[in-house]
Amino acid sequence: MDFRVVISDPSSGKAYQAELKDPGASKFLGRRIGDKVDGDVLGLPGYSVQITGGSDREGFPMRADLPGTRRRTILVSGGTGYNPTAEGRRKRKSIHGREVSADVGQINVKVVEAGSKPLEELLGGAPKEEKKKK
Repeated sequence: MDFRVVISDPSSGKAYQAELKDPGASKFLGRRIGDKVDGDVLGLPGYSVQITGGSDREGFPMRADLPGTRRRTILVSGGTGYNPTAEGRRKRKSIHGREVSADVGQINVKVVEAGSKPLEELLGGAPKEEKKKK
């Protein structure tokens, strides 16, 4: 089991990607959207990150108000997974629950507490936005 983790830095507005393999990936299992995780799992000593969302391996988004670890088809009127084109419009969509499980492919996190070294130095490489511009 492995996850792609997108780490957003609110202070700089930049996002970085990291691959998380099995020993560290198990630390995320059972966690929910909104939970705080120690940055050492991601190779960020001194940092603390908060889970903000993600998607499963087929690309269905995780939703904070849907309990559980599996995908369900629910009627939504807006929010994560659906943006209505007209007021009052609702639609039945497949959405993944808020808990991280083995079928999650990507986890989105944001930095809550920064460490002593900058993110760019720890994660190496250019941020996600800078790679798109080239």
